[in-house]
Amino acid sequence: MAELLPGGVQPWHVFDESKSGYYSQLLLKRCMDDRNPLLPVMEDKYRSRELVHSKDICYLTELYHWSEDVNIDWDNLPERCVIKTNHWSGDVLFIMDNGPEPLANVPRKRRLFSRRAKGYRVIRHGRDQDGKSWTTKRIERSLRWCLQQDFPVPLEWGAVNIRPRGVMIEELLTDGNRLPEDWKVHVFHGKAGFIQYDVGRMGAHSQSIYGCDGQRIPQTNPRWSENDTPDEIVSLIGKEGLRELITIAERLAEDIDYTRVDLFLAEGKWYFGEFTNYHNSAYPQSTEWEELGGSLWLNEGS
Repeated sequence: MAELLPGGVQPWHVFDESKSGYYSQLLLKRCMDDRNPLLPVMEDKYRSRELVHSKDICYLTELYHWSEDVNIDWDNLPERCVIKTNHWSGDVLFIMDNGPEPLANVPRKRRLFSRRAKGYRVIRHGRDQDGKSWTTKRIERSLRWCLQQDFPVPLEWGAVNIRPRGVMIEELLTDGNRLPEDWKVHVFHGKAGFIQYDVGRMGAHSQSIYGCDGQRIPQTNPRWSENDTPDEIVSLIGKEGLRELITIAERLAEDIDYTRVDLFLAEGKWYFGEFTNYHNSAYPQSTEWEELGGSLWLNEGS
């Protein structure tokens, strides 16, 4: 068995010469060789806002707070907001949902012994969606701990080198009292290659990929279920919405050879979410995804 790459922490963090042109292998090559100074800026959830603002192509969430320490004025926060650090993802992201009505698409059950290692925590009146207690002090402790930790995958150079680290609190986007679904455009050399659509992040997760015509790209061995995703996405966002999605993503990604641009559609407006330059930490995707992504990345000007 091949040895892990320096900084690798997962069993797939190895080179496979037989698949050298595959998407995930090119991601690993980026991890090892690409030291583009844009990568830490784009990975940084705070500094990337400046880059997006300079493009003037889509909406940004309102930023309520930024500090390099945990210094939160809880009494003056809106009822709904997102609290996170700029260098981490997933398990230290808190969605505060204290409005009159709870978010409609967040199942809330008492599962006090569940292990939510990577999932977002939706806090309503001091408890997450599993019923676990999260006081403001406990949230602060979690954030303070996170600020002291290096990004857990040293292989991902751009994420590891985010400086300074801090806590940001921003507007929570909703669409009809629901958390909006995830739209992710994979852009190669300034051109959209395919669109990833994720649904059910707070429940049964489904994911499919689509061409720029909006039609689903068949995958024989997808990583995630496709059960709750449509055959096409034009009926969801319209032809103009699809054109806007692609135009925005291409503009935001024009300065780098590859990135994933994450966007949200909320109340008819496209909002920037984040850049992702090491998709799923280079976990191998379906054969079709691997071949298509690899081809688009390698064939500049195609």
